[in-house]
Amino acid sequence: MRTRVWGSAAVAACLSISAWQLARAQTVHYEGGVSVSSGSYIFTERTTNWTFTNGLALGAGPFTLRATVPLYSQNTTLISGTGTGPIPTGGPSSGIVADSVAARGGNHQGGMRQEMAPPALLANHSVEVPSTAVTGYELALGDPLVSMSITLTGTSPASLTLGAGVKLPLTDTTSFGTGEWDYGGTASLSYRLGYTSSLGINLGYWHLGDLPDLALNDPLMGSVSFAYLAPSGWGGLLSVSGSTSAIPEFAAPTYAGATITRVTGRGTLGLHGSVGLTESAPDFTLGVSWRVGLVR
Repeated sequence: MRTRVWGSAAVAACLSISAWQLARAQTVHYEGGVSVSSGSYIFTERTTNWTFTNGLALGAGPFTLRATVPLYSQNTTLISGTGTGPIPTGGPSSGIVADSVAARGGNHQGGMRQEMAPPALLANHSVEVPSTAVTGYELALGDPLVSMSITLTGTSPASLTLGAGVKLPLTDTTSFGTGEWDYGGTASLSYRLGYTSSLGINLGYWHLGDLPDLALNDPLMGSVSFAYLAPSGWGGLLSVSGSTSAIPEFAAPTYAGATITRVTGRGTLGLHGSVGLTESAPDFTLGVSWRVGLVR
């Protein structure tokens, strides 16, 4: 109940600011992307996920408001979309993950599954999944994500961006969601190295709503990046990112990624890829994203 109250308050704040942003928006951009990721994660079955995103970004001075809606297509129900991205919760089969957490010695708090898991689970590194979890590709609309940020810059080469976001629980585990509110905050520090490159450090913390049979930890996230943008408009970025584990007793997800970007007067086009370095991350992710100015 407390989560829903705080989630409602966060949505109300975002909606209030969004109305203010709309009234004085100086820029409007359409942002979208298509990505594919694949991996076994913590399971015995591989999940391949296609994500299509569409959204708007409204800018007014140092403020930016974003609203994004994802569309998912994946061949299992084992991966759930959250405010921090996909997490291997087991979806409708989250009880099997909770059993594995208990078998590994975790403190399980969700649902009615308080008993210890069968000894067979202790012998398996990967979580066995029921045949019903492998569905073939199904298309489902995900939960909208609303976020706002402010960028603080001065005469120094450093700039700081503070942000907050909330995921609205419009779907449940049958549509690759969790059915609960997610909300959190981020802080990003960028330091310019001359005119063409910069170093970035990002930190974030999110509260994740629990599934009926699985209690999730609230992850602390971080990344370090190096970016380069030539005067011609071509650029690139290298990054290493990760977070604490949202699923108790399983390794925290860690990624290494790279992006190639083309910036023009009309917008931005990016090609990105990453590899997962731990069991909770997909083996790889590939995608293309774009940003097109509608009002400038």
